[in-house]
Amino acid sequence: ERGGWEKKKKPLVAADRVTPFDRWLGLDKDLEAELNDGVDQDVTYVDPSDASNYVSLSLVKPMGIAFVENEGGCGGVFVDEVLDSGSAASASPVLARGDQLVAVGSTLVLGWEFDATLDAIKASDDSATKLVLFRGPTSFLYGPTKASEEWYQENLL
Repeated sequence: ERGGWEKKKKPLVAADRVTPFDRWLGLDKDLEAELNDGVDQDVTYVDPSDASNYVSLSLVKPMGIAFVENEGGCGGVFVDEVLDSGSAASASPVLARGDQLVAVGSTLVLGWEFDATLDAIKASDDSATKLVLFRGPTSFLYGPTKASEEWYQENLL
């Protein structure tokens, strides 16, 4: 503060409006830093059209999996926790936090609401319920590189 005046932070210009003068003042660096805030630069692409990025396992009930609905309006659920009680605790392959549930039995539940997905698991009458899960971020599973429903039917279900 100087004489009652506070130094106010200048608003950043939009990325498409950066001028040579802005670059000369260094405002483009502030803009770039703000755009990259919260972006993990170490994330590598996980191809949702590659069957090796999925795990499939059959579990008896109770499974002992805590599912949580994805944020951002894409729908679908992911593994939040594998409980000590339940068949998932000793399952192979081991489930990991963040695994995205893609299918229950031969039903594709990709993008379904939480309750509908759990209803699909409950409705399974088999002695062991087959689950197919994607090992990668939602941005790849639901984004522009997502696999088609036909691909899932041909390769995973």
